[in-house]
Amino acid sequence: MIERLLIYLRLQDRVLSLLLTDNKGIKRLNKQYFGRDKPTNVISFSYMDGTASPASSHIIGDIAISVEMAMYEADISGRSFPERLVELIIHGLVHVMGYDHEKDEAEARRMRYRERKLLKYIREQKVYEEFVLDKRMWCGAEKEKRGN
Repeated sequence: MIERLLIYLRLQDRVLSLLLTDNKGIKRLNKQYFGRDKPTNVISFSYMDGTASPASSHIIGDIAISVEMAMYEADISGRSFPERLVELIIHGLVHVMGYDHEKDEAEARRMRYRERKLLKYIREQKVYEEFVLDKRMWCGAEKEKRGN
């Protein structure tokens, strides 16, 4: 699915890393890099501004997602865990592309627009249906979410 998003964005020759962690892990990253001593759902690091070394210039960024937070947010919103995970991946990717909803309201609107556009695109792809609906892939996470 991420590969399909990168192709759509004409970034198919680039690398994006994804770390799935828990609240403890993301809290550690949040404190270390942003000085916030609390868990969050997603953290992104962008290297698209040319700060990466020439040897790693094909790397566009890193995304870290708290699976624990994603399951909680899915539960309270009525979405499935895979749906929420896709939303967070897209949110992180849009941050990697340079958008920042914390900057100001205009930037937040641009970011939400970009997220909706990417979500619409990926939902039209067969890979989204396979990713979200493949019960074999998600049965463990869904059972954990329910406490079984």
